[in-house]
Amino acid sequence: MGTSLDLNKAHMNRPYGDIVAVFSWINDERALFLIPRYRKGAPWFIVMEPAAHTWSDQQGHNNIFKVIEKGQKACEVLGIEGNPANVRRLIGIVNDAIPDLVRMPTAPPTEYYRGAIGHMTMRANGEAFASEDIRMEREGAEYAPVH
Repeated sequence: MGTSLDLNKAHMNRPYGDIVAVFSWINDERALFLIPRYRKGAPWFIVMEPAAHTWSDQQGHNNIFKVIEKGQKACEVLGIEGNPANVRRLIGIVNDAIPDLVRMPTAPPTEYYRGAIGHMTMRANGEAFASEDIRMEREGAEYAPVH
């Protein structure tokens, strides 16, 4: 099965010097994307929301050495020198992002095609008590036609 990812629909982003933290979704699951800000085409490091709590070095049940290993792996993937300052910085970015990651919506907002394809009115005893336009949801990727 493929992965659904569209950073154009990101919830928000926050710059941290040469790293941008983008809050978005992968397959309708919250995720934090750490993206190099100035190096186009560089790899990204992604932390899924269910695993973000394992980055906290303030929680007693998380082994500090495992948290440091995660920070070193993030440095390696992002192409940043894995010195203690950079490792600590990436751990700090993830820990700073956890509250916003947990509070963001569980999925991106539904997108609809422009315009309505009909109208629906609900009636009781001949009286209209609710009505709304019928609109079609956008589903899946859209591609430009090839000429």
